[in-house]
Amino acid sequence: MAGVTDTVFRRFIRNLGGCGLIMTEFTSADGVLRKKDQKAKRYLHFYEDEHPISAQLFGSDPYVMAEAARMVEGLGFDVVDLNLGCPAKKVVKCNGGSGLLRDLPAIGKIFEAVRAAVTIPFTVKFRAGWNDEEIVCVELARMAESCGLA
Repeated sequence: MAGVTDTVFRRFIRNLGGCGLIMTEFTSADGVLRKKDQKAKRYLHFYEDEHPISAQLFGSDPYVMAEAARMVEGLGFDVVDLNLGCPAKKVVKCNGGSGLLRDLPAIGKIFEAVRAAVTIPFTVKFRAGWNDEEIVCVELARMAESCGLA
């Protein structure tokens, strides 16, 4: 939920009684690795009282995703999450978010790379499929399970 789940919102929810796990805003893995992209890094800011907290990343390059996940783990996040659900045109046109649902082999490579890169739990958020005719959720869930995602 880009633009919504910033640290102020997360701490507000926590103070209202909280929830089991809070998550950062949807963040570009590529953006967090570029030192000049301060906006993306701002999405990964959190306070100690926000634990347990998950960093939600998107991207299509297995190496970049693995490096961003490593960075997230180093920052102290409890979980890293791959977003395969965002339908925003600017994300999909870069083969991110739900755009990746059209390429299960690429998703498998990302699963393997990120799982090998971090020791914290790794989760994935996804839609039923790219469209009503291309439903991939069962196959994708099996892939996630076989790669050791939480």
